Amino acid sequence: MKLLNRSLLKKLELKCLLMVPIFSLVSIFQCFAQVDSNSVNLLLNSNFDFHSFQNHRFGEPKSFSSHNVAFWNTSEWGDIETIRESHVSDAIRPKFSTHNMVAIYPGKKLWQFFTLPEAGLAHGDELMLSVHGYQRKGNQIKAKVKIMKLDSEDGKWSPQDFGMTDKRTFPRHSRGELVVADEYVGVDEKEGSTYIDIKDVVINGKISKGDISNSKDINAIGIQVEFENVAATDTVWVYAPKLSRTAPNTVGPPEPRKMNSYYKHIPRTIQKLWKGEPIHIIVMGSSIDVGSANPPMYLYDENASSGSFKTPVAEGLFDSEKVNRPDLDGYFGEWRHYFTYSGRLKRELMRKFNLRSDQICLNFMAIGGSSIGEAHSGLKEYCSLSIPPGPGSNGHKEGSTWEELYPELFARNEGPRPDLVIFGSGANEKTDTPDEVAVFEGSIRYIQQHYPNTEFLFCQFQNYGGYTPSPGDMQALSLRYQIPYIDYGKIGDDLVRWTNKYAFVPSDGHPQAAAHYVWFKQIEKAFETWNPIETGQAQLQLPERLHENTYGWEGEMVAFDSTSTRIRGNKFIFEDNAINCWGKVDSEPPIPYIDGIEFSSRRSSPTRNLRNSMFRHGRTRLGDRHILEIKGDNPVLTYVDSKINPNRRFFPMDNPNWNINGINTEEFVSEWGAPYGSKMMTLKPGKYLEIDVLGTDLSIAYVDNPHGGILDVYIDGELKLSQPSNVGFVDIDRKTNFLENRKGILNLGYGMHKVRLEAKNSAVKVLGVFSYDVRPNRDAERRVTGLASGGEVLEFSLPFKARPFVICGGGLSVETEDISKSSVKFSGGSGSFEIIGE
Repeated sequence: MKLLNRSLLKKLELKCLLMVPIFSLVSIFQCFAQVDSNSVNLLLNSNFDFHSFQNHRFGEPKSFSSHNVAFWNTSEWGDIETIRESHVSDAIRPKFSTHNMVAIYPGKKLWQFFTLPEAGLAHGDELMLSVHGYQRKGNQIKAKVKIMKLDSEDGKWSPQDFGMTDKRTFPRHSRGELVVADEYVGVDEKEGSTYIDIKDVVINGKISKGDISNSKDINAIGIQVEFENVAATDTVWVYAPKLSRTAPNTVGPPEPRKMNSYYKHIPRTIQKLWKGEPIHIIVMGSSIDVGSANPPMYLYDENASSGSFKTPVAEGLFDSEKVNRPDLDGYFGEWRHYFTYSGRLKRELMRKFNLRSDQICLNFMAIGGSSIGEAHSGLKEYCSLSIPPGPGSNGHKEGSTWEELYPELFARNEGPRPDLVIFGSGANEKTDTPDEVAVFEGSIRYIQQHYPNTEFLFCQFQNYGGYTPSPGDMQALSLRYQIPYIDYGKIGDDLVRWTNKYAFVPSDGHPQAAAHYVWFKQIEKAFETWNPIETGQAQLQLPERLHENTYGWEGEMVAFDSTSTRIRGNKFIFEDNAINCWGKVDSEPPIPYIDGIEFSSRRSSPTRNLRNSMFRHGRTRLGDRHILEIKGDNPVLTYVDSKINPNRRFFPMDNPNWNINGINTEEFVSEWGAPYGSKMMTLKPGKYLEIDVLGTDLSIAYVDNPHGGILDVYIDGELKLSQPSNVGFVDIDRKTNFLENRKGILNLGYGMHKVRLEAKNSAVKVLGVFSYDVRPNRDAERRVTGLASGGEVLEFSLPFKARPFVICGGGLSVETEDISKSSVKFSGGSGSFEIIGE
């Protein structure tokens, strides 16, 4: 630690000129350019701007102060108060304009942390901190600049040596929180108005290569600026802080760091936090998001002057007494949940917005080994809080009910529905690569359909810039849905230049507590608010889909177990386009096949887990039959979750809307659980079947048999499909199976479609027709309304994409054959009409 007394501010411009003898005018201008560059303030929000929500929460006519300052931190709500200068007495405020001033109460402090890349800093850079203030007595304000580094000491260690259960050995780095590499302190003996400056702050750094720890390393990655009130009873004031370079610099930031107003992209969540309303936050992701790590994320002794510094103190279940936080009892299941980026976020939101533990439900859906495809099986249960609190289930302590933990959440009119969903990692087994964006998008749209106006936040983990391709998907979704994307991956990648990468993220790829802190500091920015508040930008609800496969992932999940006739040993016919499955083989790993194409899985998983499955898939064509098979020694499917696409209807052969043309309905005995119904008609050459259906896409279900003919499908009078029905399915055992089948006829446009089926060469066994409405929303829907009389012909000014749906009221009626894309001829008497199409 270096203690620096107050010194006179030297005129840097004059110093620069005196250093130069008789140089050209250009050289002088360059020198001044360096001064301007060095004068850039590296602190965010040096004006201490804030937003006061007390007026909104309590109806108090007070907006000139707050106990929270944007981009600055305190230990507790109420440690400080930021006040507009016009409300501070003349004896305290300066003669110059300073916008806002911060009162720091006795024994409290205010600080700001940022990483070196965020400020364009590097090892070897020299800094200076200055701050104006007011103190009743000298030396009551203590200003500090801390160079923060990652833990690294010589040798290896084993948790069992300190009473922990893990017997493995690890390099002695990345243990617990960041460490102070060097500390520079400034005070002023003057009473009253004061000015403190700290000069000659050097960012020292030393980095070793490889997965080894080294005591000589200085893995300096960040700066922390603190202002502390060391007085016992007096309040001190600080204002106009500035952190800048002191050495010549021509490559640093050309302008002050930008305060990005991410908050305006989650306006519903922010308003609830301002108002003090309870909120439900779901954390999606994998082991990284839930805090799994190697070694486990222990509670360490973080007292640098202690003889047991950086030794583990506690493991396993969270104990609120060990961190003197009885208010958190019940709200964290294990220590790892407490130390995650999201666990830190909950605690910080409590501080920033003066909330209690029971007002922020942090629901960990993330689990080790999980991917977004697997998570689809648990969306319904996690969004509805159907699974009781538990450490392994949702990051909570076991023993209480959700209603006991969050009574206000259940008392609100909208119930305990999710308010915010955070996408963190979720980067394990990939699903449908390179089209995994559809899987992410499907989860978003599922939640939007069931819980409109739920907001989303993207802040994905990346290790060394190449851990997962998912950030590219999230950035694309950010554009389409107007969801804020905070690029932690860029910060994490840039940091590796200034540290041993294994000290930041160990070789197993799971970040430890210090890396979670850096991650948290990025996502925290989404909740920083300050005046003037910018106009909110609501996220788009169900916009045009980004990927065509999304439709197959956004529907309801239907579960089948081994007792279901739908599971045929190691085989299963999809409901529509996407599945999750569980099963086992005697020799690992199980090898999944979709429609005869080989894929891969990691291991047997016979037990249904809502966040971990054996295999998942959804990269399939709409309307076609899709078959899952598992190959291996004694392969068995134990559970299958299959998605049913939204707005799907099935018209079996006994549906009265069919024009059956005198053909009799028969029973169909399925060996696959009758996914397409148990009624059948045998369509012979020369006969036809007809039905009018409403939708955008169709699927024709039939039965393959060795003597089947060709099924001709006419849609609105146009031949769209000639499908042979005598081609069997060859399974992985090379056996030919003749079973139910179906084929999709797509992109017909929304409207009424006349389906006509005819057989050619030989009879075809028909099971029915599926209709789908795949429109992403109703933006392109057209409605024409009015009054008309029978015999009247209405010509549309713009033809519909397909034959529209016509609703008549009163005495007015219409025959199906009198409706076309361009006109409609009414029948009957007089009445009203509504015409719906695209």
